[in-house]
Amino acid sequence: MSASLTQQKLSSASGRGRRRYSGGHPARVIGLCLVTLLFGAPIVWMVVMSFKATPEILADAMPLSWRSVVPQHATFENYVSILTNFAFGRNLINSAVITVCQVIGSVVTATISGYAFARMEFRGRNVLFLICLSAAFVPIEAIFLPEFRLVSALGFDNSYLGVFLPFMYSPFAIFLMRQSFLELPKSMFEAASLDGLGVWRSFVRVGLPNVKAPLVTVTLVQFIWAWNSYIWPLVIVQDPGLQTAQVAAAYFKSVPNQPMNGELMAALSLTCIPLLVLAIILQKYYVRGLVMSGSKG
Repeated sequence: MSASLTQQKLSSASGRGRRRYSGGHPARVIGLCLVTLLFGAPIVWMVVMSFKATPEILADAMPLSWRSVVPQHATFENYVSILTNFAFGRNLINSAVITVCQVIGSVVTATISGYAFARMEFRGRNVLFLICLSAAFVPIEAIFLPEFRLVSALGFDNSYLGVFLPFMYSPFAIFLMRQSFLELPKSMFEAASLDGLGVWRSFVRVGLPNVKAPLVTVTLVQFIWAWNSYIWPLVIVQDPGLQTAQVAAAYFKSVPNQPMNGELMAALSLTCIPLLVLAIILQKYYVRGLVMSGSKG
Protein backbone atom coordinates (compact mmCIF):
# COMPACT_ATOMS: atom_id res chain seq x y z
CA MET A 1 0.00 0.00 0.00
CA SER A 2 2.78 2.41 0.97
CA ALA A 3 4.67 1.57 -2.21
CA SER A 4 1.56 2.45 -4.24
CA LEU A 5 1.19 5.78 -2.44
CA THR A 6 4.86 6.55 -2.99
CA GLN A 7 4.54 5.82 -6.69
CA GLN A 8 1.48 8.10 -6.90
CA LYS A 9 3.40 10.93 -5.21
CA LEU A 10 6.35 10.51 -7.55
CA SER A 11 4.04 10.50 -10.57
CA SER A 12 2.26 13.62 -9.28
CA ALA A 13 5.55 15.41 -8.67
CA SER A 14 6.81 14.41 -12.11
CA GLY A 15 3.62 15.70 -13.68
CA ARG A 16 3.93 19.03 -11.89
CA GLY A 17 7.54 19.27 -13.02
CA ARG A 18 6.52 18.66 -16.63
CA ARG A 19 3.78 21.27 -16.38
CA ARG A 20 6.18 23.84 -14.97
CA TYR A 21 8.70 23.09 -17.70
CA SER A 22 6.13 23.23 -20.51
CA GLY A 23 4.91 26.55 -19.18
CA GLY A 24 8.34 28.18 -19.57
CA HIS A 25 8.42 31.69 -20.98
CA PRO A 26 9.00 31.64 -24.77
CA ALA A 27 11.37 34.62 -24.55
CA ARG A 28 13.62 32.66 -22.18
CA VAL A 29 13.73 29.68 -24.55
CA ILE A 30 14.49 31.93 -27.52
CA GLY A 31 17.19 33.73 -25.55
CA LEU A 32 18.86 30.46 -24.57
CA CYS A 33 18.74 29.25 -28.18
CA LEU A 34 20.37 32.47 -29.37
CA VAL A 35 23.13 32.23 -26.77
CA THR A 36 23.72 28.58 -27.69
CA LEU A 37 23.91 29.52 -31.37
CA LEU A 38 26.27 32.41 -30.63
CA PHE A 39 28.77 30.24 -28.73
CA GLY A 40 28.25 27.01 -30.64
CA ALA A 41 28.36 28.29 -34.23
CA PRO A 42 32.16 28.93 -34.32
CA ILE A 43 32.84 25.44 -32.97
CA VAL A 44 30.53 23.81 -35.51
CA TRP A 45 32.07 25.88 -38.32
CA MET A 46 35.59 24.89 -37.23
CA VAL A 47 34.72 21.17 -37.23
CA VAL A 48 33.03 21.41 -40.64
CA MET A 49 36.01 23.25 -42.12
CA SER A 50 38.33 20.53 -40.86
CA PHE A 51 36.77 18.17 -43.41
CA LYS A 52 37.49 20.51 -46.34
CA ALA A 53 40.75 20.66 -48.24
CA THR A 54 42.64 23.93 -47.97
CA PRO A 55 42.16 24.88 -51.68
CA GLU A 56 38.42 24.37 -51.28
CA ILE A 57 38.34 26.53 -48.14
CA LEU A 58 40.19 29.35 -49.90
CA ALA A 59 38.07 29.07 -53.06
CA ASP A 60 34.77 29.22 -51.18
CA ALA A 61 35.80 31.91 -48.70
CA MET A 62 34.50 34.83 -50.81
CA PRO A 63 31.78 35.56 -51.66
CA LEU A 64 29.96 33.93 -48.77
CA SER A 65 27.52 31.23 -49.81
CA TRP A 66 26.34 27.82 -48.70
CA ARG A 67 29.55 26.40 -50.17
CA SER A 68 31.49 28.39 -47.56
CA VAL A 69 29.89 26.25 -44.85
CA VAL A 70 29.03 22.88 -46.41
CA PRO A 71 31.95 20.74 -47.67
CA GLN A 72 31.56 19.67 -51.29
CA HIS A 73 34.11 16.89 -51.03
CA ALA A 74 34.41 15.90 -47.38
CA THR A 75 37.75 14.29 -46.53
CA PHE A 76 39.77 13.08 -43.54
CA GLU A 77 43.00 14.06 -45.25
CA ASN A 78 43.61 16.99 -42.90
CA TYR A 79 43.52 14.72 -39.85
CA VAL A 80 45.73 12.13 -41.54
CA SER A 81 48.21 14.82 -42.54
CA ILE A 82 48.66 16.40 -39.11
CA LEU A 83 48.96 13.03 -37.37
CA THR A 84 51.42 11.50 -39.85
CA ASN A 85 53.34 14.33 -41.52
CA PHE A 86 53.50 16.68 -38.52
CA ALA A 87 53.37 14.23 -35.56
CA PHE A 88 50.55 16.21 -33.96
CA GLY A 89 49.66 13.18 -31.87
CA ARG A 90 52.90 13.69 -29.94
CA ASN A 91 51.89 17.27 -29.21
CA LEU A 92 48.54 16.09 -27.90
CA ILE A 93 50.33 13.68 -25.57
CA ASN A 94 52.58 16.51 -24.36
CA SER A 95 49.53 18.64 -23.56
CA ALA A 96 47.86 15.73 -21.78
CA VAL A 97 50.89 15.00 -19.58
CA ILE A 98 51.46 18.65 -18.68
CA THR A 99 47.77 19.25 -18.02
CA VAL A 100 47.34 16.19 -15.79
CA CYS A 101 50.43 17.09 -13.73
CA GLN A 102 49.34 20.71 -13.36
CA VAL A 103 45.80 19.75 -12.39
CA ILE A 104 46.93 17.23 -9.79
CA GLY A 105 49.43 19.66 -8.30
CA SER A 106 47.05 22.62 -8.16
CA VAL A 107 44.17 20.54 -6.75
CA VAL A 108 46.37 19.08 -3.99
CA THR A 109 47.84 22.45 -2.98
CA ALA A 110 44.47 24.21 -3.17
CA THR A 111 42.68 21.54 -1.12
CA ILE A 112 45.27 21.44 1.66
CA SER A 113 45.64 25.24 1.74
CA GLY A 114 41.88 25.80 1.63
CA TYR A 115 41.35 23.43 4.54
CA ALA A 116 44.09 25.10 6.58
CA PHE A 117 42.69 28.59 5.99
CA ALA A 118 39.13 27.47 6.77
CA ARG A 119 39.50 25.05 9.69
CA MET A 120 42.85 25.60 11.39
CA GLU A 121 43.52 28.38 13.88
CA PHE A 122 46.96 29.99 13.67
CA ARG A 123 48.41 33.46 13.98
CA GLY A 124 48.31 35.52 10.79
CA ARG A 125 45.87 33.21 9.03
CA ASN A 126 43.76 35.96 7.47
CA VAL A 127 46.82 37.98 6.46
CA LEU A 128 48.37 34.99 4.73
CA PHE A 129 45.09 34.27 2.97
CA LEU A 130 44.89 37.85 1.68
CA ILE A 131 48.47 37.59 0.43
CA CYS A 132 47.64 34.37 -1.42
CA LEU A 133 44.49 35.89 -2.85
CA SER A 134 46.25 39.08 -3.96
CA ALA A 135 48.39 37.02 -6.34
CA ALA A 136 45.29 36.63 -8.51
CA PHE A 137 45.33 40.37 -9.22
CA VAL A 138 48.95 40.52 -10.39
CA PRO A 139 49.14 40.57 -14.21
CA ILE A 140 51.05 37.64 -15.65
CA GLU A 141 53.07 40.13 -17.72
CA ALA A 142 54.47 41.67 -14.52
CA ILE A 143 56.05 38.39 -13.35
CA PHE A 144 56.71 36.76 -16.71
CA LEU A 145 60.39 37.66 -16.93
CA PRO A 146 61.27 36.87 -13.26
CA GLU A 147 59.39 33.59 -13.54
CA PHE A 148 61.24 32.68 -16.73
CA ARG A 149 64.63 33.49 -15.18
CA LEU A 150 63.81 31.48 -12.05
CA VAL A 151 62.71 28.40 -13.99
CA SER A 152 65.77 28.65 -16.24
CA ALA A 153 68.10 29.03 -13.26
CA LEU A 154 66.64 25.85 -11.75
CA GLY A 155 67.34 24.03 -15.01
CA PHE A 156 63.67 23.29 -15.69
CA ASP A 157 63.44 25.11 -19.02
CA ASN A 158 62.72 23.00 -22.09
CA SER A 159 61.01 20.33 -19.97
CA TYR A 160 57.56 19.25 -18.83
CA LEU A 161 58.38 20.35 -15.28
CA GLY A 162 59.16 23.88 -16.36
CA VAL A 163 55.76 24.20 -18.03
CA PHE A 164 53.47 23.08 -15.20
CA LEU A 165 55.48 23.72 -12.01
CA PRO A 166 54.93 27.54 -11.81
CA PHE A 167 51.17 27.07 -12.13
CA MET A 168 50.60 24.42 -9.47
CA TYR A 169 49.56 27.32 -7.23
CA SER A 170 46.14 28.80 -8.02
CA PRO A 171 44.62 31.64 -5.94
CA PHE A 172 41.19 30.94 -7.43
CA ALA A 173 41.35 27.26 -6.47
CA ILE A 174 42.50 28.07 -2.91
CA PHE A 175 39.68 30.59 -2.49
CA LEU A 176 37.07 28.16 -3.82
CA MET A 177 38.20 25.32 -1.57
CA ARG A 178 38.40 27.58 1.49
CA GLN A 179 34.84 28.73 0.93
CA SER A 180 33.71 25.14 0.47
CA PHE A 181 35.25 23.99 3.75
CA LEU A 182 33.75 27.00 5.53
CA GLU A 183 30.29 25.92 4.36
CA LEU A 184 30.60 22.62 6.23
CA PRO A 185 29.12 22.56 9.76
CA LYS A 186 31.71 23.07 12.46
CA SER A 187 30.05 20.33 14.53
CA MET A 188 31.26 17.72 12.01
CA PHE A 189 34.89 18.49 12.80
CA GLU A 190 34.24 18.81 16.52
CA ALA A 191 32.68 15.32 16.52
CA ALA A 192 35.68 13.98 14.60
CA SER A 193 38.02 15.53 17.18
CA LEU A 194 36.05 13.89 20.01
CA ASP A 195 36.40 10.54 18.21
CA GLY A 196 40.16 10.95 18.34
CA LEU A 197 40.80 12.04 14.75
CA GLY A 198 43.71 14.39 14.26
CA VAL A 199 43.91 17.27 11.81
CA TRP A 200 45.06 15.14 8.87
CA ARG A 201 42.56 12.33 9.41
CA SER A 202 39.74 14.86 9.87
CA PHE A 203 40.77 16.44 6.58
CA VAL A 204 40.79 13.10 4.73
CA ARG A 205 37.78 11.40 6.35
CA VAL A 206 35.47 14.35 7.08
CA GLY A 207 36.48 17.27 4.90
CA LEU A 208 37.23 15.77 1.50
CA PRO A 209 34.15 13.49 1.21
CA ASN A 210 31.89 16.52 1.69
CA VAL A 211 33.47 18.82 -0.91
CA LYS A 212 33.32 16.56 -3.96
CA ALA A 213 31.44 19.05 -6.13
CA PRO A 214 33.89 21.93 -5.47
CA LEU A 215 36.77 19.52 -6.10
CA VAL A 216 35.31 18.68 -9.50
CA THR A 217 34.87 22.40 -10.21
CA VAL A 218 38.49 23.15 -9.36
CA THR A 219 39.64 20.19 -11.45
CA LEU A 220 37.63 21.30 -14.47
CA VAL A 221 38.73 24.94 -14.27
CA GLN A 222 42.37 24.00 -13.81
CA PHE A 223 42.15 21.56 -16.71
CA ILE A 224 40.79 24.27 -18.99
CA TRP A 225 43.48 26.74 -17.97
CA ALA A 226 46.29 24.22 -18.30
CA TRP A 227 45.07 22.72 -21.58
CA ASN A 228 44.59 26.13 -23.23
CA SER A 229 47.93 27.56 -22.08
CA TYR A 230 49.87 29.03 -25.00
CA ILE A 231 52.30 31.85 -24.15
CA TRP A 232 54.22 30.14 -21.35
CA PRO A 233 54.84 26.82 -23.19
CA LEU A 234 55.84 28.81 -26.28
CA VAL A 235 58.52 30.66 -24.31
CA ILE A 236 59.84 28.03 -21.92
CA VAL A 237 60.05 25.10 -24.38
CA GLN A 238 62.27 25.21 -27.46
CA ASP A 239 62.22 21.53 -28.42
CA PRO A 240 59.44 20.94 -31.00
CA GLY A 241 59.05 17.39 -29.70
CA LEU A 242 58.04 18.75 -26.27
CA GLN A 243 55.69 21.49 -27.45
CA THR A 244 52.01 21.44 -26.53
CA ALA A 245 49.18 21.00 -29.01
CA GLN A 246 48.19 24.67 -28.83
CA VAL A 247 51.65 25.86 -29.80
CA ALA A 248 51.95 23.23 -32.51
CA ALA A 249 48.54 24.18 -33.95
CA ALA A 250 49.71 27.78 -34.41
CA TYR A 251 52.45 26.46 -36.71
CA PHE A 252 49.88 25.67 -39.39
CA LYS A 253 49.02 29.36 -39.64
CA SER A 254 52.57 30.72 -39.53
CA VAL A 255 54.22 28.91 -42.47
CA PRO A 256 54.81 31.56 -45.18
CA ASN A 257 53.51 30.92 -48.70
CA GLN A 258 51.98 27.60 -47.66
CA PRO A 259 48.37 27.96 -46.52
CA MET A 260 47.27 25.07 -44.32
CA ASN A 261 43.80 26.19 -43.26
CA GLY A 262 42.42 22.67 -43.37
CA GLU A 263 45.21 21.28 -41.21
CA LEU A 264 44.75 24.18 -38.79
CA MET A 265 41.03 23.47 -38.38
CA ALA A 266 41.69 19.76 -37.89
CA ALA A 267 44.30 20.46 -35.21
CA LEU A 268 42.03 22.88 -33.37
CA SER A 269 39.15 20.42 -33.55
CA LEU A 270 41.27 17.72 -31.91
CA THR A 271 42.36 20.09 -29.14
CA CYS A 272 38.73 20.95 -28.39
CA ILE A 273 37.58 17.34 -27.90
CA PRO A 274 38.86 16.86 -24.29
CA LEU A 275 37.36 20.17 -23.18
CA LEU A 276 33.96 19.45 -24.71
CA VAL A 277 33.84 15.93 -23.26
CA LEU A 278 34.75 17.12 -19.77
CA ALA A 279 32.31 20.03 -19.93
CA ILE A 280 29.44 17.73 -20.91
CA ILE A 281 30.24 15.10 -18.29
CA LEU A 282 31.02 17.42 -15.37
CA GLN A 283 28.70 20.37 -16.00
CA LYS A 284 26.27 19.58 -13.16
CA TYR A 285 29.13 19.16 -10.67
CA TYR A 286 30.68 22.41 -11.89
CA VAL A 287 27.51 24.42 -11.26
CA ARG A 288 26.92 22.71 -7.91
CA GLY A 289 30.49 23.42 -6.83
CA LEU A 290 30.19 27.12 -7.60
CA VAL A 291 26.94 27.31 -5.64
CA MET A 292 28.44 25.47 -2.66
CA SER A 293 31.42 27.77 -2.55
CA GLY A 294 29.02 30.62 -1.90
CA SER A 295 28.84 33.27 0.67
CA LYS A 296 30.73 32.54 3.88
CA GLY A 297 33.81 34.64 4.49
